[in-house]
Amino acid sequence: MLRSHRYSQTGSELPATLRRSSQVAQDTFTEARDSAVRTYREGDQADRAAFTILKKEFEKCGDHLIAKH
Repeated sequence: MLRSHRYSQTGSELPATLRRSSQVAQDTFTEARDSAVRTYREGDQADRAAFTILKKEFEKCGDHLIAKH
């Protein structure tokens, strides 16, 4: 379950899995979340939308994310 805290663009508050992942994965999440915030405003719905986009492009491998392609 997602926590209700917000994620910063600097990466310091990104989930641990994303902090250990590539810069591309971090940028994808940040851009998706920024877009979701514009659509849904700050909140859990924006977080869930960003994670949905991230899951379409990356898969979890151990303790980090790798590109599906």
